[in-house]
Amino acid sequence: MRHLLPLLLLLPSVAAAQDDWSTPAEIANFEATPSHMSTIIYLQLLDLQTPEMQISSFGESARGLDMPLVVVSKDQAFTPAAALRTGKPIVMIQNGIHAGEIDGKDACLMILRDLSEGLHRELLDKMILVVLPIYNVDGHERVSPYNRPNQDGPRQGMGFRTTAAGLDLNRDHLKAASPEAQALMKLVSDWRPHLHVDDHVTDGVDHDWVLTWSWAEAPQAPLPVDLWLREHMPAVLAATEKAGHRVGPYVDLKDGNDPGKGFSSWVGPPRYATGYYPLRNRPSILVEMHSYKPYKQRVLANRDFLLSLLREVARDPDSLLRAVSDAEDATVALGRPNAKPSTVTVVYDESEAADTIRFPVYAHEITTSAATGAPLLHYRRGQVQEMEVPWYHRPKVAMTLPRPRGYLVPPGWPQIEQRLRAHGLRAYRVRDRTNDAGFEMEVETIRVSDPKFAERAYQGLHRVEAKVERRTERRHIPDGAIWIPADQPDFEVAVQLFEPEAPDSLLSWGLLSSVFEQKEYIDSRVLEELAAEMIKDPKTAADFQEAMKDEKLAKDPFARYQWWYRRTPYWDETIGLLPVYRVMQAPKFKTEPGL
Repeated sequence: MRHLLPLLLLLPSVAAAQDDWSTPAEIANFEATPSHMSTIIYLQLLDLQTPEMQISSFGESARGLDMPLVVVSKDQAFTPAAALRTGKPIVMIQNGIHAGEIDGKDACLMILRDLSEGLHRELLDKMILVVLPIYNVDGHERVSPYNRPNQDGPRQGMGFRTTAAGLDLNRDHLKAASPEAQALMKLVSDWRPHLHVDDHVTDGVDHDWVLTWSWAEAPQAPLPVDLWLREHMPAVLAATEKAGHRVGPYVDLKDGNDPGKGFSSWVGPPRYATGYYPLRNRPSILVEMHSYKPYKQRVLANRDFLLSLLREVARDPDSLLRAVSDAEDATVALGRPNAKPSTVTVVYDESEAADTIRFPVYAHEITTSAATGAPLLHYRRGQVQEMEVPWYHRPKVAMTLPRPRGYLVPPGWPQIEQRLRAHGLRAYRVRDRTNDAGFEMEVETIRVSDPKFAERAYQGLHRVEAKVERRTERRHIPDGAIWIPADQPDFEVAVQLFEPEAPDSLLSWGLLSSVFEQKEYIDSRVLEELAAEMIKDPKTAADFQEAMKDEKLAKDPFARYQWWYRRTPYWDETIGLLPVYRVMQAPKFKTEPGL
C-alpha cells in the first residue's frame, strides 16, 4: 500500500479553516454523491486532523485510478503487522463493488467524520476499522442519473455497475481476473480481517424493509463463524430497528410474479463476497439497501446498521477473535499429514428447508405488460400487505470428495500461479537437489472430457462443464512443481479453485480449456499401417467390433480415426489431464518456500 499524496497543496490550510465537516452528500442534501477525487480530498482533510486515521491506496484500477483505503486505529496500527500486535479484531467495510450502489460510501464518510470529531471513540478501544470507500473506482466515475432506473437517488447521478472493462467485481472474488480483485485479495491476505461487510443496494421487489441482509450459514460457513453470527447479529438488527429503520432478510423471489411463494436469501458460490470469505474462515455480511427508498433514508439506515454492528463487536471483541481462530484451527487440523481421513465440500446448494417469515411486501396485482405482453407484477407503493411466506436461506452439501493432503501443480501454468499468489495461499516449490529431472510418485489425477461450452460469454469468459474422472496413477513430478499443502487456514480456497466440479473453479470459468485441445495429429496413411498391425491382436479386434455396434461411431470417419489413434503410442495422453494432482498420502518430497 502507498500513502496518497495530497491532491491539493492547500489541504493543510483548508483543514485548519474548516468549521463545517458535513460530508459532500450531506451538503448536497443527499441529491449527489461525491466523485472519486472529492471523496479522497474529504478523507484527506479528516486524515490531517485525526492522528488515529490514515488514508492510503491499496492498488490501482484498470484505468489507473487509486483504490482508496482508510484505516482507523487508536494505536495508529496502520500496517497489518502493527494491527496484529494490538490483538484487536479487524473489521473491514467494503463499499461500491457495484459503483451505482454507493449508499455505503456516504454512510462510512459520516461514520469516519464522527470518529474524527471524537464521537464513537469507545469503538476504537476494541477494534481496528478498515474501510474501502470505493472498490470499483472506474465504475464509480461513470456517473449518470440513468445508470440505475430502479433506484431512488442520488438524483444527480451515481456510478455504473461494472468496471471500465465491463467486469462485475462481485463475480470475481475467486477467479480474481481483474486488477481490482487481485488488489483486494492481496489486501485481505495481508490484513486478514476478522469480519467483512459488503454494502450493496437491491431492487426488483417492492417491500417495506429499508435494509436487507444475508450471510453464509453452516455448513457453508465454518461452525464457529456460524455460531458467532447467530449469537451477535440479532442484537445488531434489533438496534437498527430501534434507530427507526425497518430491516429484513435479503429478498430473491422464488416466483417473480408471486411473492406468496416466498423468497431466498442464500448467498451462493464464492464468486460472490459472501460465498468467498467463509472459505477463509471469516464471517461476511451482505447489506442490501432497498433501492426504491429515498437516498437519504437509505444512507442513514446503512450508517445506523454499521454503527450497531461495530458496537456489538466492541461489546465482545474476544468472541469474534475466538470464532475466527477456532475456524482456522479446525481447517489446519483437518489438513495435517497425520490427520484422520475427512472430506472437503466441493459444491453447496440451497436447501429445500424453509422457515416461515412475515413479509411486509406492498400490495400487488398481476397485470399484462403493454410493452411485452407478458404478465407483470404491479405494486401499489405505500400499501403494506403483510404475508406469511416461506423463507429459504440454508445451504446444503451437494458434493464432497476425500480431503487431499495437498495439491501438486506442474510448472508452466501462470494462470494458476497468479491465483495462488492473489489469494495468498501458502505454496512451495518442489526441489530435489539430487535429481533436477524430478521424480515419480503416486497421485490422484483428474481427467476431464466431453466439454460443454456456454454459448454466450459471461464476464468475458466462456464457462464450461465436463465429464470428470479421477484415478490413481504414478506420475512424473518435475522439479519446480508447486506444492499447496492442506494444513493451512485458507485451504478451502484451493479446493474451490482446483476441483473442476466446483461452481467457480478455474476449469469451470474456462481458464484451463487448453487441456481439452488436441495439439498433434497422425497422418491417415500412417494410422492405416498401425491399425492393420493392431487389429491382428484378438482383443483389439474384438474391441473394435464392439465399438462398431455404435452406428454413430461406425458412420463417422473422424471418430473411427480417433478410436485408433488413441490406441497408438503416439497419442498424447495428457489431453484432458488437469494440471493439478491430488496428493492423498503424507508427502515425502523436499520443498523450498515461495512462488
